[in-house]
Amino acid sequence: MKLPNLKDREQLLLAVTISVIVLGGYAWLRFVPAHRVIADLTQSADATEQRLLTTSIPEEPGEDMEKLEQQLDEQERMIGAVRAEAEALERRLAPMDSHDAIMSISQLARQTQLRVRVNEPFKTSAAVAAADAGKTKPGGKKKAKASPAPKADNSALVMPPASAGWMARMAPGTVFYRPMQRLELEGSYLALRQFIHGLETLPYQITVVRLTVEKMPVPAPPGYPQSLLAELVLAL
Repeated sequence: MKLPNLKDREQLLLAVTISVIVLGGYAWLRFVPAHRVIADLTQSADATEQRLLTTSIPEEPGEDMEKLEQQLDEQERMIGAVRAEAEALERRLAPMDSHDAIMSISQLARQTQLRVRVNEPFKTSAAVAAADAGKTKPGGKKKAKASPAPKADNSALVMPPASAGWMARMAPGTVFYRPMQRLELEGSYLALRQFIHGLETLPYQITVVRLTVEKMPVPAPPGYPQSLLAELVLAL
């Protein structure tokens, strides 16, 4: 049946039917999903509004901001002072390959009337240094056992514990590594005391990390001070 052969009423009904089908399909494909999204947004907005109504605003902290800023500035000044002190101490350290510090130590020994019997490098590992510090007794003389120093590896430096002695903390392979020198000095107590105090006047930082003292086997003549034999391990 062709459309021109239909009556006007039938053509109107057909047009209405087609319009209903098209509008219904459009509503199903576009309006219903959009309405569902709008409903979800409305529900989310209501939930957010409810949370805002029940949210409690935290109270202002009791600390005074100006006081905290002053404390922070004070801490920064203290850090700067410690850094400056550390840099000043680092400038006093002798170069690793320098012989000036060793020469100044020998010259100080001569000035204080001490006889230098031994002046040699002292090399030891951290483990040997720790064992040596535990075995050495006050007043007892112990020969230093030298061992080859391991190669420095900046990527694997060790941080010894605070309970370890300075000999262990300054051993090769640690972050505090410093070259050490072993001395055997012969002389009076007064000369030895002047020598140790004179180390502070040298241009380089010299630290005594081990000291042992014993009497010489030959007694001193009457009226003369008793000669002593001292072993010192110095960190340069």
